[in-house]
Amino acid sequence: MNRDKVLNKQETTVFLKCDCGCSMFVVDKSVWDNGEINYNIMVQDSRYDHNHTTLWGRIKSAFKILLGKPVYYSDIYIDKPEKFKEFVGKLNALCEEEKA
Repeated sequence: MNRDKVLNKQETTVFLKCDCGCSMFVVDKSVWDNGEINYNIMVQDSRYDHNHTTLWGRIKSAFKILLGKPVYYSDIYIDKPEKFKEFVGKLNALCEEEKA
Protein backbone atom coordinates (compact mmCIF):
# COMPACT_ATOMS: atom_id res chain seq x y z
CA MET A 1 0.00 0.00 0.00
CA ASN A 2 1.24 3.46 -0.85
CA ARG A 3 1.86 5.28 2.43
CA ASP A 4 1.43 8.66 0.71
CA LYS A 5 -2.21 7.90 -0.03
CA VAL A 6 -4.64 9.17 2.59
CA LEU A 7 -7.64 6.94 3.17
CA ASN A 8 -11.02 8.61 3.34
CA LYS A 9 -14.01 7.25 5.18
CA GLN A 10 -17.76 7.53 5.04
CA GLU A 11 -19.58 7.47 8.36
CA THR A 12 -23.12 6.52 9.25
CA THR A 13 -24.54 6.98 12.74
CA VAL A 14 -27.54 5.37 14.41
CA PHE A 15 -28.61 6.46 17.89
CA LEU A 16 -31.28 5.77 20.48
CA LYS A 17 -32.01 8.61 22.89
CA CYS A 18 -33.24 7.86 26.39
CA ASP A 19 -36.84 8.96 26.94
CA CYS A 20 -35.76 11.13 29.87
CA GLY A 21 -33.15 12.83 27.67
CA CYS A 22 -30.14 12.15 29.89
CA SER A 23 -28.23 9.71 27.67
CA MET A 24 -27.95 8.13 24.22
CA PHE A 25 -26.81 4.80 22.79
CA VAL A 26 -24.77 5.60 19.65
CA VAL A 27 -23.38 3.31 16.95
CA ASP A 28 -21.01 4.77 14.33
CA LYS A 29 -20.08 2.80 11.20
CA SER A 30 -17.01 3.84 9.21
CA VAL A 31 -16.37 2.51 5.71
CA TRP A 32 -12.84 3.25 4.48
CA ASP A 33 -11.72 3.62 0.86
CA ASN A 34 -9.84 0.31 1.10
CA GLY A 35 -13.09 -1.50 2.03
CA GLU A 36 -12.38 -1.88 5.74
CA ILE A 37 -15.41 -1.42 8.00
CA ASN A 38 -15.23 -0.33 11.65
CA TYR A 39 -17.92 0.15 14.29
CA ASN A 40 -17.74 2.42 17.31
CA ILE A 41 -20.35 1.77 20.01
CA MET A 42 -20.80 4.30 22.84
CA VAL A 43 -23.09 5.39 25.59
CA GLN A 44 -23.10 9.16 25.78
CA ASP A 45 -24.27 10.49 29.12
CA SER A 46 -25.08 14.14 29.61
CA ARG A 47 -23.97 13.93 33.24
CA TYR A 48 -21.52 11.56 34.89
CA ASP A 49 -23.31 11.69 38.21
CA HIS A 50 -26.57 13.50 38.85
CA ASN A 51 -25.26 14.68 42.23
CA HIS A 52 -22.20 16.34 40.67
CA THR A 53 -23.63 19.06 38.47
CA THR A 54 -21.35 21.87 39.68
CA LEU A 55 -17.82 22.54 38.49
CA TRP A 56 -16.41 21.29 41.81
CA GLY A 57 -18.51 18.12 41.56
CA ARG A 58 -17.23 17.44 38.06
CA ILE A 59 -13.62 17.94 39.22
CA LYS A 60 -14.20 15.41 42.03
CA SER A 61 -15.69 12.99 39.50
CA ALA A 62 -12.67 13.41 37.23
CA PHE A 63 -10.31 12.58 40.12
CA LYS A 64 -12.34 9.45 40.90
CA ILE A 65 -11.90 8.34 37.30
CA LEU A 66 -8.15 9.07 37.43
CA LEU A 67 -7.89 6.93 40.56
CA GLY A 68 -9.50 3.97 38.81
CA LYS A 69 -12.99 4.16 40.25
CA PRO A 70 -15.69 2.68 37.99
CA VAL A 71 -17.74 4.92 35.74
CA TYR A 72 -21.48 4.31 35.85
CA TYR A 73 -23.70 5.53 33.06
CA SER A 74 -27.37 6.27 33.21
CA ASP A 75 -29.70 3.63 31.92
CA ILE A 76 -31.19 4.01 28.48
CA TYR A 77 -34.88 3.97 29.37
CA ILE A 78 -37.31 3.37 26.51
CA ASP A 79 -41.01 3.21 27.34
CA LYS A 80 -42.36 2.28 23.87
CA PRO A 81 -41.54 -1.11 22.31
CA GLU A 82 -42.04 0.42 18.84
CA LYS A 83 -39.20 2.88 19.44
CA PHE A 84 -36.81 0.08 20.37
CA LYS A 85 -37.92 -2.08 17.41
CA GLU A 86 -37.28 0.88 15.09
CA PHE A 87 -33.76 1.25 16.53
CA VAL A 88 -33.07 -2.48 16.04
CA GLY A 89 -34.27 -2.15 12.45
CA LYS A 90 -31.84 0.73 11.88
CA LEU A 91 -29.01 -1.35 13.37
CA ASN A 92 -29.85 -4.25 11.05
CA ALA A 93 -29.87 -1.90 8.07
CA LEU A 94 -26.52 -0.48 9.18
CA CYS A 95 -25.01 -3.98 9.27
CA GLU A 96 -26.37 -4.88 5.84
CA GLU A 97 -25.14 -1.76 4.05
CA GLU A 98 -22.00 -2.27 2.02
CA LYS A 99 -21.17 1.42 2.02
CA ALA A 100 -22.09 4.01 4.62
